[in-house]
Amino acid sequence: MYRRMKNALGGWFTKTSTRTPRPADPGTPLNVLCFYIFGTTTFFNQEMLLPAAEDILSGKRLPTATILVAIVTPLMITKMTVPWLVERVSYAVKICAIALSMTTGLVLVGAFEDIRVKLLGIALNAVATGAAEVVFLALSSFYSDVCISAYVAGTGMASLFSPAYYTGLTTWSCISPKTAILITTPLPFLSVLFYTMLDKEHTKGSEIEYTRVDSTTEADSDVQKKFSCSEKLHIALKISPFIIALCLSFFSEYLSMSSVVTTIAFPSSGIDLRDHFIYYTLSYGVGKFIGRSHLFLLSFLPLDDIEFLKCSRTWIFTVLETAHLVFLLLESCFHFVPFIWIIILLCSSIGLLAGMIVVHSPHAAGRRVTPEEREFALGLLTIGNGVGSFLAGLAGLIVEPFLEKGCIRHFPDHQEFCFTRSENTTGWINNIHCY
Repeated sequence: MYRRMKNALGGWFTKTSTRTPRPADPGTPLNVLCFYIFGTTTFFNQEMLLPAAEDILSGKRLPTATILVAIVTPLMITKMTVPWLVERVSYAVKICAIALSMTTGLVLVGAFEDIRVKLLGIALNAVATGAAEVVFLALSSFYSDVCISAYVAGTGMASLFSPAYYTGLTTWSCISPKTAILITTPLPFLSVLFYTMLDKEHTKGSEIEYTRVDSTTEADSDVQKKFSCSEKLHIALKISPFIIALCLSFFSEYLSMSSVVTTIAFPSSGIDLRDHFIYYTLSYGVGKFIGRSHLFLLSFLPLDDIEFLKCSRTWIFTVLETAHLVFLLLESCFHFVPFIWIIILLCSSIGLLAGMIVVHSPHAAGRRVTPEEREFALGLLTIGNGVGSFLAGLAGLIVEPFLEKGCIRHFPDHQEFCFTRSENTTGWINNIHCY
């Protein structure tokens, strides 16, 4: 079973390094639990702030994509810069700084009414999220592949638990969105707590030592190969189909969920307009959890090999994501879908496809390159994620207002069809179901 888990998810973060190889079996149950918590806390805030976007912007005329841009822009910049800036800082200091930044960001979002301060808090959370992903993946290099798998599974759990938490408190109880966010402010320090519980014997002596190595010795195979610019370009060209597929998929996914479904409402459904977006994002989170976890879950089944389940034609997921986007755009313009549950199911399938392409792309790209090229190729692959979501945020700043105005023009007597946001700020400081 462990071999199947390793093949399913361990290959995501295969590394070559001059550092001493990781110990044979530091994957104790406690270490696995710690990395699972690290993965969950890394993305919990981000996955909560996305469904909270309409509540944060209640009473404002800013596009919903404003929240997405405030998340993905600093997130992308942080991932590109953190590895170069904090290499000599201890893990304890880095993890404490990340937890403090996440908590401060949540306080800025929940405790202040100025939208500029809220956006600053969201951006600060995004910086901490990007830094956490880099730091915990680097930390995982000292442990067995099952710990890496646990971290990835934890990130998938965040995509399910965060929207479920926010929906449960703000839709099925009388807790206000503001309070629901402030309740979670201590949560980032769980990563600090579990880091103190982590077996850190394997991280001792992690500083890189430079020694002269004879070119004929066996140790030469452990030295990370440095590629020239032309070789890097060649590698990029080999995996470019997967980068493009990821970019287009993330563009369709985030544009659909942040700027198109926000203009689709069903007043006759008996569901409050604000709750439409909450249920859309909840179903999207469920689908994404299944999509990101299916290989990990299947690894527990009595199958000899799950290699046949790994899809190399990732463009299929992109085509299906794009088809969802086109359908939702048409629905936003003409409102021909009779029932809200159809849109809810579509949001779930968007999340499912989004999770599946994230899981299968590293495996597919890894087959196109040599073992020496794998580390650089998998790092390069993440460009598609960042660029696609960033472009979706920029496009959403234009698309959502355009769709809303077009909807109002076509349905002047039923403008409630056209937006899933409260017109005043009451929905932020009070629960509209109990106010």
